[in-house]
Amino acid sequence: MKNQMFVTAAAAVTAVLAIAPAAAHNTFTSMSAPAGYVQDLEMRVTHGCKGSPVNGVKIKIPEGVTRVTVYMVRDWKVETKMRKLPKPVPGEGGSMITETVDEIIWSAPKSVIPALGTYEGFRFRANLPNTPGAILYFKTINVCEKGDDPYIDLPKTALPAVGAPDFGQKLIDFMAATPGPAPYLILEKPAKPQYPWGNATPTPRTVAAAP
Repeated sequence: MKNQMFVTAAAAVTAVLAIAPAAAHNTFTSMSAPAGYVQDLEMRVTHGCKGSPVNGVKIKIPEGVTRVTVYMVRDWKVETKMRKLPKPVPGEGGSMITETVDEIIWSAPKSVIPALGTYEGFRFRANLPNTPGAILYFKTINVCEKGDDPYIDLPKTALPAVGAPDFGQKLIDFMAATPGPAPYLILEKPAKPQYPWGNATPTPRTVAAAP
């Protein structure tokens, strides 16, 4: 049953990808990712604002996503805005994280993204929540030389659970119902832990007695 659930999710993603070029929405290069993974993500921006080129992009990081780092680029100025977490979460090396990135902003490019005919990817890495079947929405705004192009709309009613018979159709309906649907990720149950040492138990060390 669980395998069928994620086959259905994959089919829904494939169907949405088929209509995405015509809709020309902002989307991730992959619309699904393993729950709980530290994942490299890329948002595609495919056009400007009614003929005006893009000179900035803003991405809002949803709740539950932590440890966000931005890919190094030399053509854009990159800045982040932070927010406090409701409670600390474990980080690397035993440290505790008390805040996370709230928004990533790319601005002041060396050359703008033309209004039509090209696309550019905006990359970052994030620790995704370990909630298989959940959908994360990343509200995004393209800032143009004249005007903005927001992709911030959410479904008016919650989508059915991943794997429900009408999940794929409801997902497609959401993408088609608004000119500005927020880009999203479907969190899938991973086939295996991301790191081989994740569930490992340290082997006790034997110390030889002094002669």
